[in-house]
Amino acid sequence: MGRIKILHIIGGGEYGGAEEHLLTLFRHMDSSTFELHAACLFREPLAPLIVAEGFPAHVFPMQNKFDIKPVGDIASLIRAEGFHIIHTHGVRANLIGRLAAGRAGTKNVVTTVHSVLSFDYSRRLDRWVNRLCEEWTRGKTARFIAISGMLARQLKSEGIPGAKITVVHNGLELQKYKPEISGLPVRKEFGITADRVVMGIVARLHPVKGHSCLIEALAAVVGQLPGLMLLIVGTGPDRDKLEKLVRNLNLDNNVIFTGFRQDIPQVLAALDFLVAPSVSEGLGLTVMEGMAMQKPVVAFGVGGIPEIITSGADGLLVPPQDAAALAAAIAELAGDRERARLLGEAARKTVEQRFSAENMARATGLVYQELIGDVI
Repeated sequence: MGRIKILHIIGGGEYGGAEEHLLTLFRHMDSSTFELHAACLFREPLAPLIVAEGFPAHVFPMQNKFDIKPVGDIASLIRAEGFHIIHTHGVRANLIGRLAAGRAGTKNVVTTVHSVLSFDYSRRLDRWVNRLCEEWTRGKTARFIAISGMLARQLKSEGIPGAKITVVHNGLELQKYKPEISGLPVRKEFGITADRVVMGIVARLHPVKGHSCLIEALAAVVGQLPGLMLLIVGTGPDRDKLEKLVRNLNLDNNVIFTGFRQDIPQVLAALDFLVAPSVSEGLGLTVMEGMAMQKPVVAFGVGGIPEIITSGADGLLVPPQDAAALAAAIAELAGDRERARLLGEAARKTVEQRFSAENMARATGLVYQELIGDVI
């Protein structure tokens, strides 16, 4: 039997959890067993990163969200390359990839579910259209990978048979996350002295990530903690709205928008703790990253996050969308450095034991092998 050839299809027009997941998977799959390619529906930022890692990235740009020309082009690629498995990530890629696989006569389609669809789109029309597209083509997927037990339960509630679903938690490349590295260079870059307490959020600037609630919580505690700083790391459509909220709450001296950063471990090193106030979260990759850097994490207990954090043991969970409870947890960590240190040490141990990239790649490979059996 030769290597199993897999084509991963993803939008790739932004860099978030799904894109990070895919790059990590590419690096850690057994190259003697699997040959991995990617097909992206945007030219950047993901495709060049995949090529830089030494993997083929085929680009089929969509002119607009209704452009289905890539279906035929990707079907031709599948036939020409003889891919054994098509693996899709995200609603747009699911639609294009499943249709392309069907046109190419390939039934071995895997879909990774990274998030709850209804929270990914703020406009009702977008949610409706994307749900229809998802439901229309969902029957073409042979196996689903859910990145959390919560997402697996969601799929079952929507009628997907449990036998088609495998939970594979996201995994981190732990060697990248060295708790001993200094955060002083990043603090110096932004003019933050070593003695100030700094919290951060690392997420797309999108309503689902809960930035507004975090800014309101900061406003509630800044009276008692005037030196408290918030680093907002990431890009996205909500930046103007969030900057306006910061101005309106007179928090300009307490909040810094860093924009997109590739040096996430160094940014996390500059923090005293991480905050994850998402409305919904498939699992919470940045939560794991913060924990890997030995930082305590305050998060809303939504989605898959309670599968990572045991509240009070290796982090703090608070009721979803409760700005007052979030403010109280922030004040607790900012005011009790010893408790924060102990939570951070426990957090690192949790990630080491349960959420490695090697575990994720191994479990994904098993899904592939179970799907195709001894066909090739």
